[in-house]
Amino acid sequence: MIKISLNKELDYEVYQDFNNFFVAGADFGGGIKKDHPGISLENYKKYIDDFYIANQDEMTENLDLVNNLISEKQDKFYSALKDIFHMDFNADPYQGYLSIFNCNPRWPETKTFQIFYKKDLSHMLEVACHESLHFAFFDYLDKNFTSQINGLSKNSGVLWELSEILNVIILNLPPFNEILGMEELLFYPELQPKLDKAKEIWNECGGNIKELINMYLEDIK
Repeated sequence: MIKISLNKELDYEVYQDFNNFFVAGADFGGGIKKDHPGISLENYKKYIDDFYIANQDEMTENLDLVNNLISEKQDKFYSALKDIFHMDFNADPYQGYLSIFNCNPRWPETKTFQIFYKKDLSHMLEVACHESLHFAFFDYLDKNFTSQINGLSKNSGVLWELSEILNVIILNLPPFNEILGMEELLFYPELQPKLDKAKEIWNECGGNIKELINMYLEDIK
């Protein structure tokens, strides 16, 4: 089940981690500076505290709206996941938090993630499904590719890359597109060549997720 809450203290950590972070063509630090020009490493805790107080009503309202929408959509989402992975993820607790930063990170070790509170409702749903798909994918890897992924990080390198490009492929399949009502786009421009290669493999193996992962991991050796 997917649930969204508030967690101000997590935004402290996210600012520290992302205020100067750039990866694969995505400038997280630049986005923070654009949205919050007055924040710095010297004042970030007070800035975040004051921001939460000033925007409490809007954040609370958006929290209720996104939780209601997720409740409407998640049964279909989990059913579509089961069709892809042949595993039932419905009982797994996926915890999201609204954030004042448009970074939308995920932590697979705790199955938690953030959503920028200013996103429109449909894009909040997209982030929730995007991050939840990451967690399902990593659980599938842990179960079916234990030896192959031993020692590999889920936050960088090949598994991170594969999780991002696979999300674009899967979330653009008709069942997911119907749930989201939008095209899933690649967030990291530098991964485009690898996405193109993964799409070729996906078509070659007829949309079989296990074959795609095997072929992709073999191809990059």
